[in-house]
Amino acid sequence: MSSQKQNVTSVNSMPNGFFSKVARLAIPVALQSALVAMLQLADVLMVSDLGKEAPAAVGIATKWHFVIIMVSAGIATANGILVAQYWGRRDASSAKTVNTLALKYGTWLMVPLTFVITVFSGYIMLLQTSDPEVIHLGSTYLWYSIPVLVLTHWIIVAESSLRSSGNAMLPLYLGAATVFLNIGLNFWLIKGGMGLEPMGVAGAALATSIARTFQVVAILYALFKINHWLIKSEVLPNPQRLATSFRKLAIPSTANTIIWGMGTLSYQVIFGHMGTTELAVFSMLGPFEGLCYSAFFGVAIACAVLIGQSLGNDEFVEARNMANWFIKTIFGCSVVLALMVFLFRESILIGLNLDQPELYTLASPAIMVFTVLLGIRMLNMVIIVGILKAGGENSFCLRMDFIAMWMVGIPCLAWGAFIAGWSFEYVYALMLTEEIVKLALCFHRYLKKTWIKNLTLSPA
Repeated sequence: MSSQKQNVTSVNSMPNGFFSKVARLAIPVALQSALVAMLQLADVLMVSDLGKEAPAAVGIATKWHFVIIMVSAGIATANGILVAQYWGRRDASSAKTVNTLALKYGTWLMVPLTFVITVFSGYIMLLQTSDPEVIHLGSTYLWYSIPVLVLTHWIIVAESSLRSSGNAMLPLYLGAATVFLNIGLNFWLIKGGMGLEPMGVAGAALATSIARTFQVVAILYALFKINHWLIKSEVLPNPQRLATSFRKLAIPSTANTIIWGMGTLSYQVIFGHMGTTELAVFSMLGPFEGLCYSAFFGVAIACAVLIGQSLGNDEFVEARNMANWFIKTIFGCSVVLALMVFLFRESILIGLNLDQPELYTLASPAIMVFTVLLGIRMLNMVIIVGILKAGGENSFCLRMDFIAMWMVGIPCLAWGAFIAGWSFEYVYALMLTEEIVKLALCFHRYLKKTWIKNLTLSPA
């Protein structure tokens, strides 16, 4: 590791061009995240006309995809951390070697995991629901989306490398094209037309498979077309040291995302066993939650990239200044967004098709809780994704998520649902326990400044 050196930047100043760099990174990532969230929302809304079983089934199936993709997310996080730091010192060969390792390790994992959740889908979904129609529809969705997990892994690793080297526009352009293609295919395949019979839930899954295939081909074509560094740079001939460094980050990062993903799945299991209506409301609120998070995710990624590049170049005071600015900014913006959701909650429920009497009685109080969750989760996201992980604090984040989610959040929800017998809105409110514990742990770690370190390897 590089030794720390004194940074001459003023403690209260920001580096030149900081705000333009934030905009160039955050806005494209936020827009792309919003488009992906809109696609997930469209999937649920387009099948909601088929009865409450259809959105519940899509919610379960996509949640299993989400859990498996968390493996990719952990690998991509480690990839992004190291690419950002190596790019900070302009070492393209090491950055490409890291990218290659991330692609290889993830593919080895995605193939068997896809096999398990597809072949055994009927049994796996019994964890979340006992409704036979929901299980049948969810299993159908998984069979028609077999290639999605491998394709998605390739996409998110490539996108993490592009963003970590300062190029957030290419993922946005190609991601936007993919989303619009997917939505168009959804309309056609779900509802039918032009000689095709309506496919329902299967159509939503097939549309996703086709769109993801297009996105992989488009990324490869674009990289070759512009002779990008991911194509032209040479991989290190002896990557053993770098592979060891990568695994030290990737293993805890992947374990962290799996624990978190399985935790969100456990929440769905709890609501699923409370009833199909509760599961449908929870599943329909999820994509809207993702839409709200999209802008903040863009800022968190910009934070991670800029702080990572500064750390890789031993600019430690500059990194600390940026972290302080990001925390203050995210806190203020999250309060504003929470107030907007509160003020327009009735219109939001109508837009989500949650104004039906059976669903409204559960969704109306839940969205009030959601406004409080929103502000705390946004602050947690920028501290964890944008700051702590940028400095390699993956092992801490693993421990923190385990404590906050598995020792506090999930037991509290299970107690409220199955022992205390509380109604949906009160059980939903218990999700706050995880976020409050997480904020306390993360902010304390942030103040300790153990994340301020250079993770790059000195030349052998």
